[in-house]
Amino acid sequence: MKDLVNKIIGQAHILILIYGIYGVYVAYDEHSLKMTEIESQFPSVNAEITANLEKVKEFQEFVKKTEESKIRVEEVAKNIEAAQKQLPADIDDNQILKFFNLEIGALNIKDPNITPGKEAASTYFISKEYQIKAKGTFLQFLIYFERVGSAARIYNVKSFKLLNDNPGQKGRFQLISAEGVIEAFRFNPDFKVDRGFDKLETP
Repeated sequence: MKDLVNKIIGQAHILILIYGIYGVYVAYDEHSLKMTEIESQFPSVNAEITANLEKVKEFQEFVKKTEESKIRVEEVAKNIEAAQKQLPADIDDNQILKFFNLEIGALNIKDPNITPGKEAASTYFISKEYQIKAKGTFLQFLIYFERVGSAARIYNVKSFKLLNDNPGQKGRFQLISAEGVIEAFRFNPDFKVDRGFDKLETP
């Protein structure tokens, strides 16, 4: 019995080696199964990566185009604001009435009556109307409104009406009555060009 025990003990290292080899085989087999499972997922993972890379590329193109659009929008907005600021900062009734009356006096137009109206705000400017009534010849009024149109300040002849008060007049230069509305402008300091960038950047 003792010899049998000694023999088993003597062969124990072989049993341990066999058990170790078996353990390694089992671990390798499990590893192989996991690798096979992982490898089977490669095509779908690769396809997903490719699709995401395409999305990244599309997004980069979109950002590039957006930046280019921002530059163009900014240029247009600055042009609008520069044009807006070509208008005067204020409307001085005394100065405008003086100009109107000087031109009327230079042309010898009779009975002038000029009445300032109220200011009205538009998109990027503020306008003010001036009601004008006077008497003169057609040629005098033609020259008058031509001078108003070529003034350093921007004016707009909004309306213009000629009335023949005395149809029985004879002669080349008949006296007529005129009624008109002339607008003066100043820029609107509250107006800002909406670039639209905030809307693009809002999530």
